[in-house]
Amino acid sequence: MAVSTPGRRNRDWAWHPDIPMPTVPVFDWPWRPLKALRYLVSLAFMWSQVVPFAILAIVVWEFTQPALERCRELEAGWIAWMYLRNLGLMILIAGGLHLFFHTFRAQGDRRKFDSRDLARNDARFFTGNQTRDNIFWSCTSGVGIWTAYEVIMMWGYANGWFPHFLVWHENPVLFVAWFLIIPFWSAVHFYVIHRLLHWKPLFRIAHALHHRNVTVGPWSGLSMHPIEHIIYLSGVFIHAVVLSHPVHVLFHGQYNTLQAATSHTGFDSILVRGKPVHYAGSFFHTLHHRHYNCNYGNQLVPMDKWFGSYHDGTPESWARLRRQMTTRSAATASGRSPVA
Repeated sequence: MAVSTPGRRNRDWAWHPDIPMPTVPVFDWPWRPLKALRYLVSLAFMWSQVVPFAILAIVVWEFTQPALERCRELEAGWIAWMYLRNLGLMILIAGGLHLFFHTFRAQGDRRKFDSRDLARNDARFFTGNQTRDNIFWSCTSGVGIWTAYEVIMMWGYANGWFPHFLVWHENPVLFVAWFLIIPFWSAVHFYVIHRLLHWKPLFRIAHALHHRNVTVGPWSGLSMHPIEHIIYLSGVFIHAVVLSHPVHVLFHGQYNTLQAATSHTGFDSILVRGKPVHYAGSFFHTLHHRHYNCNYGNQLVPMDKWFGSYHDGTPESWARLRRQMTTRSAATASGRSPVA
């Protein structure tokens, strides 16, 4: 198997991490608890995916969330406020990352995956411009459905429809643990719904819009058809049936939307003096945008490894996946059951 070191430019990528990409050690077998623990407290997971969004969710809950008593009735005032708040967060995160990486090019091409820039004068996008197209879908349908789901959840909490309300000082361990659990739940949910979205009829009417973004930028993360937004963001409804707190709903929504902006930056990380201080873009998911039929989930839970769609970045891995797809297509055409 070909092995490539990070930082080496080749004909496919301007920069890439270690290839072949390893799986996250949390699910390695035989299980190595110390290695798993080191990952869970690492910069890549704890300090890039969990802590920033947990802090943001708590701040949003304490200072910007309408009181639950007010949410008992569906009123335009508090609903509009939540939409404008979420819109501001999306503009701040996705817009800020876009300005930093793609407008001002503050980091140049350091740790940029794809040598190509975001598309301009491209007929695939209804405005002809990838960034403008992405902003439209993110800020209208994306923020709208994200907000609608939060409104439903807060309305439900306010009216006592969800009996499993977690009071943090009564169960502080579970309260904190939820911030670690949600990314793993989101990874499983994302894999399942993403495979569904690649079902040909649903891909054509919905998911193809997101896949216009072969080269990705921060605004690409939430640039989806409304049908896809409805499906993708639906994982938040787990909080209607399990013991949790409204702040976890906020964290969950922000993780699925704002973290999508960071993971689509097109850059591996934000550098200070040449060293990563925040891991942003996902090379694993960037491979999916280029090749479509691989890496449907994310690296956190190795669903692709378990179900045979894992692309580790090597040419050999992609050749194997192509053979599998050819075999399945031929079996389907002949009426036989496809064999993996």
